[in-house]
Amino acid sequence: MRDGMDAFREALECRVGPEAFRSWFTGVQFNHEAEVLAVHAPTDFVARTLRSEFEVSIQEEARCAFGEKVTVEIVVPSGTPARAAQTEPLAEIFRAVAPNDNQRDFFVPDLTEVAIKDEVHLMEMTPFTLNKSTETRSELVYVTPQGLTLRVKAGADRELPSVEDYDLVLMMQSWLADMANQYRTSVEQYEAEKRAGKNVAPPALPPRSFDVSISEVVKFKRMKWGGHRSEDVLDGLRRLVGAVISVDPLKGSKYRGGEFHLIDKYDILAKTPDGKASRLRIDIPNWTYEGIVERAVPTLRTYSRDYMILAQPLHRALYRLLSLKVPKDSTALYVVSLVELGQRFQTRQTQKYFNRTIKGAVEACQGRLLGFRLELVGQKDDRALRAWRELPGLSEDANADHHITQSN
Repeated sequence: MRDGMDAFREALECRVGPEAFRSWFTGVQFNHEAEVLAVHAPTDFVARTLRSEFEVSIQEEARCAFGEKVTVEIVVPSGTPARAAQTEPLAEIFRAVAPNDNQRDFFVPDLTEVAIKDEVHLMEMTPFTLNKSTETRSELVYVTPQGLTLRVKAGADRELPSVEDYDLVLMMQSWLADMANQYRTSVEQYEAEKRAGKNVAPPALPPRSFDVSISEVVKFKRMKWGGHRSEDVLDGLRRLVGAVISVDPLKGSKYRGGEFHLIDKYDILAKTPDGKASRLRIDIPNWTYEGIVERAVPTLRTYSRDYMILAQPLHRALYRLLSLKVPKDSTALYVVSLVELGQRFQTRQTQKYFNRTIKGAVEACQGRLLGFRLELVGQKDDRALRAWRELPGLSEDANADHHITQSN
């Protein structure tokens, strides 16, 4: 005889459809106690998707199965209820978001970026040009303090990737990181069931290709739909496929050299009636797959979700560097000279004009950039950027007082 939970699951699958149920409810555990139905999601990404796309369906079917007074609580792996993503008020440094921007939860896992090898991270520099309209170079070169030379070389007859092109790399890596998390959860469940004597099939590894529609890319970027989006994405893919990242370490150092592609290749899977690409398959490079799926503890850095709506490439470059370099201990400071910053960002400006550009960027964000506090210190050739993480829950004055204490 079926119990109420079986009937609830069958009714929910019928309501949302078998494909959606298989995609989003595999690994989800339901627990009904008293008048609460707890929905335990395997990952934060799945929890947000259930919250934004399926909560109404879950609630209505739960009331049919367990009574009108039952409430639904979607729980993330940490055990805390999942909340809808909060959108910060738009400021001058943000561009306008697309209508119905809350739909991004359906497509966007936590934004992450993975190291290449041996903790060498592309966030040390910009693997893209900050000035697409005026860029004439075919190579960017940065020498790290550890003696590593990082190069980004454009493909033959191609331009260097832009910051907007690189968004697609972040989307691919973020999607794969979420698939890897789901896979590891499935492995744990599989091993537990095997120990219990059940005859179960092992879970499949995440795929080595990333299938995505142009509309999903636009939603990921939190942009408005436009007539040239398909061509823009394809142009960016061509630049990404052609680009080669190389790491040249000093002899005798612990680092390994090598060449890496941001994207191996891509295929067009579907087109619109007027011949524009609508769906793509992107092959995931081996170094990306190994670093996210096969490594026991991936070296991933997580981005703020509002990174995508930073209007200026320079603010994006600053945020990437600070995410890597500012210690997670919020009492610590990070200081970088503007000379080194110009080298990291591969600016073509003279140092004098680059200093003015950085000053304008700090003033434009009023010294605050997605959880970081910024200020310029020193004079002329000795100018430097000082940054630290905001302490949550403290007032403006308290954060400033804390920073002064740490500076002294």
